[in-house]
Amino acid sequence: MCEMETMKINVHFPGLSTAKGNLFQWSVSAFLLLIPILVSAQSADKSRWNSMIGSAYTDNRSYALLQRICDEAGGRTMGSPANEKAMSILLEGLGSIGFEARKEEFTAPGWIRGAEEAAITAPFQRTLRAIALGYVDKHAAVEAPVVDAEYGFEESYQAIDASGKIVLVTQQAPPGKTPLLRLEMIENAARHQAKGILFINDRNGTLTLEGMSNFEGKPSLIPAYSITSEEGKWIERLLKNGEMVRVRLKTDSYCAEAHTANIVATLPGESKRKIVVGAHFDSWDMGQGAVDNGIGSAILFDVARLMKIYSSNNRYTVEFVWFNGEEFGLWGSKKYAEMHASDDIAVMVNMDMTGTPTGFNAMGYDEFIPFLKTLASGLDGFELKGGVVSQPSLSSDHQSFMLCGIPVLSLQAHLDEDMGKYYHEMGDTFDKVGKRYLSDAAAIVSVLVSELANDRSVNTHHRTAKETVELMKKFKLDDRLKKMKAWNFTEQ
Repeated sequence: MCEMETMKINVHFPGLSTAKGNLFQWSVSAFLLLIPILVSAQSADKSRWNSMIGSAYTDNRSYALLQRICDEAGGRTMGSPANEKAMSILLEGLGSIGFEARKEEFTAPGWIRGAEEAAITAPFQRTLRAIALGYVDKHAAVEAPVVDAEYGFEESYQAIDASGKIVLVTQQAPPGKTPLLRLEMIENAARHQAKGILFINDRNGTLTLEGMSNFEGKPSLIPAYSITSEEGKWIERLLKNGEMVRVRLKTDSYCAEAHTANIVATLPGESKRKIVVGAHFDSWDMGQGAVDNGIGSAILFDVARLMKIYSSNNRYTVEFVWFNGEEFGLWGSKKYAEMHASDDIAVMVNMDMTGTPTGFNAMGYDEFIPFLKTLASGLDGFELKGGVVSQPSLSSDHQSFMLCGIPVLSLQAHLDEDMGKYYHEMGDTFDKVGKRYLSDAAAIVSVLVSELANDRSVNTHHRTAKETVELMKKFKLDDRLKKMKAWNFTEQ
């Protein structure tokens, strides 16, 4: 943003001294001379905005890249051949727009899905539509009676004997209570010596829900599977009617160390202080990862293209990062934060399942609110009805930066129902994504990043550990972080 100094203009009235009159004439003359410069600077800014926004639509490159990643690689879990293929497509694309992108390699706890089996064996035979959760290690066939533990709370086990049984739990929100994380439900079931656990999806439509059994990369305490809402409720009804239901579970999936990488492309600035703009490009394996998070990865690609063409000479360095392993526990962003701990990172902008922008989120870093409001007011052609909010969240790559004290920003955005419906499911495919969503987001994010890369108005700073703890507590995020075993602060 342009920084304009305020000039004092002394107005001359009859009776004032000649000296003051001369001062008035000089001040007005100087101001009038500055007007073309100020107008030129403002026009240059708006001209850059208009060029970036226009190119986001007329020269959209993100849609074709997304199609290649979805169709040629498909679901791309960290460390898988599909993930490697997606990286090669992205690196090729970045080369075509003038970036010498690089891999920043790391190792992390990985997981490979193998053949799976889940079936009702009594009171009738039926193969269930079910999938193992991440980090469920290979196990021999487990067959046992099923007991209903409802929402999975500890008190639910007071009325049942779970020892040697397979526990059934629902992922619907419990009335008047905060839902447990799946890892907490697994811990409760294991503590009561259950042999396995079935999670009933809370969404109808014969959908399962891929996800993690824990965020530490450790083998699951017991076999844990996601089943559909329809089949889960069927089992619930049978149990309530006094039927004895038996289920058989087996998987060849296994835990293994993953050797993988983030992809980084850098646009040098006058200063080494940098803006990090990130999106994760790994996904779950059942679908193509088009919405989660193919769209974020593709939008980031077009933002890099637009910055390279229209905003290449900036005050701050801009680093575009495609994180790996987000779905398995934010491994890529954790590793990046560790590797770049000594870097001067002003702010991190995260894009995860980013649709058509409806506003900005200062994520609790309120020093950015005036900047974002000014930016939003200059984008009248977009329907940013959400305005500017300041509400931090967890469980995406920005979390790794927040916990290091680095300010983060994100967008408020809209996705059509059909785009969100297949979250972590096989229906998350390229055909769900419209090109307009990518152009809308690339247009606004490129303007945001260009302005951040040249801004002098925001007095931002890294938070100390104490300040970070206070921020997490202010927004009641500390308890969830502790449950996720991501709380590494020593509180006094």
